[in-house]
Amino acid sequence: MRTVDGRTFKTGVLFRSDDLSRMTDQDVAKLHEFNLKLICDLRSTEESWKRQPRVAPQHHAIRMVNIPIGEHGAPYGIRKQLLSFLFGKEGGDRFREFGRAYYHNIAFEQTARIREVVRLLSKEENLPALIHCTAGKDRTGFLAAMIQLLAGIPYDMVMDDYLRTNDYFAIRLEKFIRVMRVVTLFQVPPARIRLILMTHPEFLDEVHATIVKRYGSVETYLCEACEIDRDTLHELKNRLLA
Repeated sequence: MRTVDGRTFKTGVLFRSDDLSRMTDQDVAKLHEFNLKLICDLRSTEESWKRQPRVAPQHHAIRMVNIPIGEHGAPYGIRKQLLSFLFGKEGGDRFREFGRAYYHNIAFEQTARIREVVRLLSKEENLPALIHCTAGKDRTGFLAAMIQLLAGIPYDMVMDDYLRTNDYFAIRLEKFIRVMRVVTLFQVPPARIRLILMTHPEFLDEVHATIVKRYGSVETYLCEACEIDRDTLHELKNRLLA
């Protein structure tokens, strides 16, 4: 991807993904072709404890760090809310309200965790790196978007990359819907399941607009709201750009 000032975002330096616990042996082999130095897990303590990444022991040189963004217990009671979104009559509208609030929480309540991730990624010894959460679309998607915008990638290109989650998940989405329909005794319509599982551009649009309104730019947001010094931000940009 090209930045607004004509530089190029390097490939093979920063990756994002969903949960790594379901990787096949072929997936693990592919992962290690990337020569990763760091895997940054954004899941809650409970999530990461239940599903450990499948990284082969012989590749212990990969540093694995858990920096939980938005622990499950607070502030939303996510599991209970997801059930109400699935079964409630107004679940679709309430899910959109939840999604906007969730992104707002990530951006403005999880700033210390964002700072920690950015500082790690700014160090040469930690690259190439992979960041992931459970689905790779909200916590990871937001953070990846902020990094791309910091580097100078145009917003429409960042949005296209953010929405690639839907393209990759589409491969197994219909199978997942069939399973969910059986598990819920066919009480939940497929459209409701798709709504909850897919990435929605309005969530990123709204939080990005709020950031720009408050701070003027993503770089200033990272500097002032997340308290990341500008030298660190410049180091990260220089490591990501050619």
